[in-house]
Amino acid sequence: LSYICVMHVIGFAVFFVYLRFFDQKLQDQFSDLGLHPAPHALYLSISSFQNNGLCITPSSVMSMAESPFLLGFIGALIVLGNTGLPIMIRLIVVVLQRRAREDSERRRALDFLLEHPRRCFTMLFPAVHTLWLLLVLLAMIATLTSVILWQDYDSPAMHGLSGWAKVYNALFQSTSIRTAGMNSVDIAGLSQSTTFLIAMMMYLGTTPVVVTMRFSSVGQQQELDITGRLEGIDEEMFVGDNSLRAQAKRVLSQDISFLVLCVFLICWFENGKFSDADNGHTLYRAGDVYGEFTFFKVFFELASAYGTCGLSLGLRDQVSSFSGVWTIRSQMVLVAVMVMGRLRGLPDSIDPSVRVKLQTAPAGEKEHCFVHA
Repeated sequence: LSYICVMHVIGFAVFFVYLRFFDQKLQDQFSDLGLHPAPHALYLSISSFQNNGLCITPSSVMSMAESPFLLGFIGALIVLGNTGLPIMIRLIVVVLQRRAREDSERRRALDFLLEHPRRCFTMLFPAVHTLWLLLVLLAMIATLTSVILWQDYDSPAMHGLSGWAKVYNALFQSTSIRTAGMNSVDIAGLSQSTTFLIAMMMYLGTTPVVVTMRFSSVGQQQELDITGRLEGIDEEMFVGDNSLRAQAKRVLSQDISFLVLCVFLICWFENGKFSDADNGHTLYRAGDVYGEFTFFKVFFELASAYGTCGLSLGLRDQVSSFSGVWTIRSQMVLVAVMVMGRLRGLPDSIDPSVRVKLQTAPAGEKEHCFVHA
């Protein structure tokens, strides 16, 4: 809780000072929109750290495309509030443990926390698993950054930006797109190969954290929790493959049938709009790259909804997202996809960090006591 509060306070302070005193161009833009730095800084800090992806400004953070400091700080908050959260928590515990006195109760508590992290907190992982999560995070960011620079260095989305601006905007998009959905460039101006990879990253979403959580809960060491049973799952349920590959495969494929059905329903409900676009109807024109009303745009919208990112390829001269012109039935299907995507990270069983079993003690002793092996 302290970590979350501190990050929000730091985010608000940094955004407010920068927007209020350091960037006159942004101040003029906010003034034209009737915005004040204080509420915008508060909203932006919360939205960034909580990975909500919403901004008060109508074009997300595209007005900050030439502000590397702001984009870098927003990207850092996005990572620290999502995939980087377990990494930072373990780092904080390690720092506190090293600063504690050798024979103190605080040192013993922190030692136990580092040795058995999954017994105490859902988002605190063993050192090896935390390192794996860090490497996966860096690999995903590096991959998407490289693809954006390779495919879209001279694309319309990067038009008007300097060479370094293209680099840090590509880095920001790689950091933000997978979970937060903020954009500093026009996503509809990117190539189809890039947006396809973006859709895949949004589908992955929080998968690295979820896989690490489940794997570390019933890891290969099969530790006993405070109740004396296998950590994270009942002994009679401890069957099957629990490798990282098996957990990843399970997370990524658990809702495939549901998603296929949703795609079918939306294509069915929107069949008339597909026909209108094919016949040259211009109401839904979106540009030359993605067409007017195409399957790829539906696919991208579904991937964004399942990843709870909020990105959309949009519509030309329309302020709403692409799903804004869908029928009510299709929009309700999209809502169901968002709910399913939000719930996919739930644990399979009661997590060891929250499960405590009590039993009645014999007469004359304390009323309750923990059950140990």
